[in-house]
Amino acid sequence: MNNELGGEREMLEKGKISPLQLEFMMVPTIIATGVLSIPSIAGKFARHDMWMTPIVGSIIGFITVFIVWKLHQLFPNMTPIEYSEKILGKAVGKILGLFLVLFYFHGTGLVVKQYANFISGNVMFHTPSVVFTIGIIFVSALAVRGGLEVIARSAIICTTIYISTALTLLLLLRDVEIGFMLPILENGVLPVMKGGLVYNAWFSEFFLLSFLFPFIKDPKRSLKTGMKASFYVMLILTYVNFFVLTILGISSVNQFYPVYSIIRGISVMGFFQNFEVLITASWVLGNFVKVSVFLYVASLGLAQVFKLSNYRIIVFPLSLLLVLISYWDIPNITVLVDYLTRIQPFYFILVQTVLPLLLLIIALARRLRGGST
Repeated sequence: MNNELGGEREMLEKGKISPLQLEFMMVPTIIATGVLSIPSIAGKFARHDMWMTPIVGSIIGFITVFIVWKLHQLFPNMTPIEYSEKILGKAVGKILGLFLVLFYFHGTGLVVKQYANFISGNVMFHTPSVVFTIGIIFVSALAVRGGLEVIARSAIICTTIYISTALTLLLLLRDVEIGFMLPILENGVLPVMKGGLVYNAWFSEFFLLSFLFPFIKDPKRSLKTGMKASFYVMLILTYVNFFVLTILGISSVNQFYPVYSIIRGISVMGFFQNFEVLITASWVLGNFVKVSVFLYVASLGLAQVFKLSNYRIIVFPLSLLLVLISYWDIPNITVLVDYLTRIQPFYFILVQTVLPLLLLIIALARRLRGGST
């Protein structure tokens, strides 16, 4: 491989993470915000077949992981910010790199907005949402300042708690009504495909791996790690959709947070109740991991675009801007639902799956041309 398609260089991030830590980082990074709201949005299309939509949506996840892995093979020590310049040239590559930074900065603001809206609208009604916005951003910024290894170690603890609390849904087994899943494919596969498109947006976020693969301790396990993470996300989302559908039926499409609704109905022997408090606490931990990863990618990417010697110096300035953008972009839930349904699936897939695919095709074409001369 010629020098244009690779090479060693001084990296801004010195930390290394294990494949297991990477898996623990990616699972909540993908599902944290979506697990509460996506079922109702996908259900509007798929109806009785909404449990299938994560399976369909995961296809984009597996494809994105493969594309990211192939790019990682060509540029093993580089993030997309860096190899974009190698593939497209310095000027165009820098523009693309800046666009990716802005994309993930905007994405971080959107995540924070969804988080603050849920807490202030469903849990702590009398507390201004800005309190939760500042809280999650500040804690995540501290983790990002600590470096990738700090985020990874935090993810091991937070994700373990986050996933473990999902087992509380098993307490609803006696209330499950399988009849709500029938008739299967009543209107064919097209509604399921439309519902799966909503999930495609979240699964396309596996492009974030392209910023993390350069720092994995065992590069040979990169593809397996990414595929496993995508598979775990698919299983968790299918598991959640199953309970939402079989407990609420298609009426779940009328609730923006159907998962929260069914959890509030859990009662063990008429004594153990209010499980939503436990679920909310674990969900906060999951969102902490997600915001940390997004903010880390935006900070690292911006430092690479402008050739800074240290990305940590811009973490807090970016965090302050996040507080503003999280309120400026999405004013209310109505606009948020419309964005998640009509815009985000196409926008996210275009940026995080189609664009990397084009970069891969160009890189492979340049390598073949270089090898033939």
